[in-house]
Amino acid sequence: MTKAVLVLGTGLLVASIACGPNTPNYEEEADRALQGANLDDVDAEYDESERVVHVSGTVPTESDRQRAGDIVEQAVNNGARVANEVTVAGGHEEIADDLDGGIETRLANLAELDPALKDLSISFDATNGVVTITGRVPTTSEKERIETMARNEAGVTDVTNALEVRPEAVGSR
Repeated sequence: MTKAVLVLGTGLLVASIACGPNTPNYEEEADRALQGANLDDVDAEYDESERVVHVSGTVPTESDRQRAGDIVEQAVNNGARVANEVTVAGGHEEIADDLDGGIETRLANLAELDPALKDLSISFDATNGVVTITGRVPTTSEKERIETMARNEAGVTDVTNALEVRPEAVGSR
């Protein structure tokens, strides 16, 4: 009887794992949708820790850029946030790069001038106005404050806050 219960229990465990909830592959779903829409120069990359799909590449028009973001939004169906970092081809690419560099510099300077943040290792990466923040902070309130600071910066269209909250980050000051 004990052996039968063990076999039955093992069988139920295997069945529950095999039939358990599947986590969608947002990156694959987004890429498939983009290819179906003939947006072959646009790719999606899923950041699982932040539940964000980064959409990047180059398209000929602003309407194609917007369409790429909309298509990925539909493909992930509110399962993840979408950061539309697609570039519109043409003479504005250098200007966009200059603007992104300026955003990164201004945010780094703001963090450096803030006594509570200056000794923390925080990085800002801007792509077409979408800022991704990485690094470590000791508290959730500092994480939220840095995100608010980035959202309020001129030229920022969206923010992906990938900061890790680690109390030991206090020791890095």
